[in-house]
Amino acid sequence: MTRWYSEKKKDYYYKEAKKHGYRARSAFKLLQIQQRYRVLRRGGVVIDLGASPGGWSQIAAKYASIVIAVDLQPMQPLDRVIFVKGDITKDETIEKIRQHISEADVVISDASPNISGKYTMDQARSVWLCQNALKIAKEFLKEGGNFVCKIFEGEDYPQFLQEVKKHFRMVKAHAPKASRKQSSEIYIVAKGFKKTW
Repeated sequence: MTRWYSEKKKDYYYKEAKKHGYRARSAFKLLQIQQRYRVLRRGGVVIDLGASPGGWSQIAAKYASIVIAVDLQPMQPLDRVIFVKGDITKDETIEKIRQHISEADVVISDASPNISGKYTMDQARSVWLCQNALKIAKEFLKEGGNFVCKIFEGEDYPQFLQEVKKHFRMVKAHAPKASRKQSSEIYIVAKGFKKTW
C-alpha cells in the first residue's frame, strides 16, 4: 500500500466527516460496524467510552434514546447525549454513570491510550482500557446487550478476546474500512450479553 494512497484515504474520511458534520473521521468506523453487525438499537441506551470529541456519540445518538458519553477530555454538547467527565479505569466513574442510568443496551469504546511510541507499552495500555470497558459493560448491559471496543493487536489480545467470548454469544474481530491501513487497531464486536445473576 503506497503512502500516497493511505494519505489520500485518510483525507477522504477526513473530508467526508467535514461534509457530514461529524466531529471525527472515526464516526465512519462506527457507521461501518453498524452497517455490518447492527449493534445499535432504535430507542436504546448507549454508553460511549472514550467519547471525546464526540464522533461515535453523534452516530449512537441517531439510534439511541440517550447516550452517556464518558471521557477525561471535555466534549461539546450534543442532542440526547449526557457527558460524564471521568476516567474509565476508575470505580468513581462507574458511580457517575449510575447517577444517570441503571442499565444499557450497548456499550461502545473507541478509547485509545496516549501513544508513547513504544508499541509493547501502548498495546498493554490499550488492553487495560479494554478490560475496563468490559468491566463497565458487565456492570450495565442488559441480557442480550452488545459491546464494541477498539484494541491494539499484540501479545495480550488473544487472551482478552477469549475473556469477551465468555460473556457474549457472538464475538467477531473486525477492521472497518475507515481504519488506516498501517494501523494495528482492531475492533472487537460482541453481541448477546450473557448476564450472570
